[in-house]
Amino acid sequence: MAQATVNQKAVNVWTARIIPSVLFGIIGYVTWVVIVLLCVDYLLKPPAPLQSPRPSAAIAILVLYSLFLLLVASTYFRLLFTVTVNPGYVPYGPQWYAQQENKVKAKRRHRKSHGEIDRFISREKIRGEDGENNGNGSLNGHAYDGPFSALTTTEPAPGLHNFYKRDVYVCQEDGRPIWCSKCLNWKPDRAHHCSEIDRVGGVVSETSFKFFIQFVAWTAVFCIFNLIVVAYFFAEYKRKTHTFDVHWLVTLCLAALFSLFTMGMTGSSLQFALLNTTTIENLSRKAIVWTLAVHMSRPPSAPPAFRTISFSTAQPSVSPEATSEDLPPAAIKTFAILHSKPGENPWNLGAYRNFKSVMGEHWYDWLLPIRYSPCTNHNWGDSQFATGPVVDRMREEAGIAILEEMRDEKGHRRKGHRRRHHRHHRRNGNGCSGEPISEKHRDKSGKQTQDVSGDMIENGLQADLGETNGRLN
Repeated sequence: MAQATVNQKAVNVWTARIIPSVLFGIIGYVTWVVIVLLCVDYLLKPPAPLQSPRPSAAIAILVLYSLFLLLVASTYFRLLFTVTVNPGYVPYGPQWYAQQENKVKAKRRHRKSHGEIDRFISREKIRGEDGENNGNGSLNGHAYDGPFSALTTTEPAPGLHNFYKRDVYVCQEDGRPIWCSKCLNWKPDRAHHCSEIDRVGGVVSETSFKFFIQFVAWTAVFCIFNLIVVAYFFAEYKRKTHTFDVHWLVTLCLAALFSLFTMGMTGSSLQFALLNTTTIENLSRKAIVWTLAVHMSRPPSAPPAFRTISFSTAQPSVSPEATSEDLPPAAIKTFAILHSKPGENPWNLGAYRNFKSVMGEHWYDWLLPIRYSPCTNHNWGDSQFATGPVVDRMREEAGIAILEEMRDEKGHRRKGHRRRHHRHHRRNGNGCSGEPISEKHRDKSGKQTQDVSGDMIENGLQADLGETNGRLN
């Protein structure tokens, strides 16, 4: 089984290396047919009985052919460069490196043990030949017994801060991010483990998806252009000579074949971009249910109907044995564990915004392989990817207030109060000085509450800490 896997891996690697050479050969052959046989020998230097030269048609074909070929080449090499230099892989976790180190140490101990056994056997053979056999002696080798030990660290659940520092992240049912048992690391949102990375030349990820769409799209345009041009002059040549050139026929078949293939790839890729979904997500797009951890900017007034999880955001100076009473209130961050409806996409921003998140903000970003996709920027304050109306609806249904909306609402009310206060004092001939009046509003449950600032909202979160820096409530 292991040998079959190794053989399959070797076949895939060599296939990935051979296919580009075959494609380059096909493009070179088509270029020779279009430029030499069609433009030069047929349009610029036609046989005397057929027709007069047509330089304008030849120049137009040469210019368009060169332009499309340049776009295909530039997008291909940009894609190849990105897949090689910046493939977008998630790094292995610390425990993975610890296991690899333990494996290396085990192999060294194994070799050392076998080396001492070989030396012992050699000495016994020599002593047997000399008649000086003094017994079996003893071995000092140490056999490796027991499983590989995982990395130990004083930091509870390292890497979790990359998730709970945001307001929304994909989680398991217990509220913690999804764990990859192969890479031994937390999975970023919408990441999937790929077992084909070591078997092929590279995979298309978020860093290269835009360039892949541009490559297959311009290749489709290039093939359609060749199909139309060669088909037109192939029919004309056959009508006038009652024969056909076999090279033109082969080029016509290649252009038709690759036109169908690249148009299909372009259509499927654009579908993923317009829906803001990945290949793996699209397999269960109509039935998938997402589990999200959504930050609660203020605790609910009553026990919630959903589960929650709390994380400590305290500085390392705080003792690990500290309880929630010992920590400042602002050092606790609580998330609600919510579920989407089947088939909902939390990152669906609408077709146009989805397209721009992949292809770029401007029209020249859509056509030219210059800049990376905007979706590769994970510095969104809300989540690793921009969230859409689905997350807003989940917040609303759960009764979770958004801190920014509360601040905007509070600022809007204060502006209205200042205008009313100013008009009142202007009518009375007084200034606008005075102590601000504290206003009241009603929350979603109808209970009258006092306006509070963002810091006070954060300070109101209270929860206990678990041993893995996250406690399920």
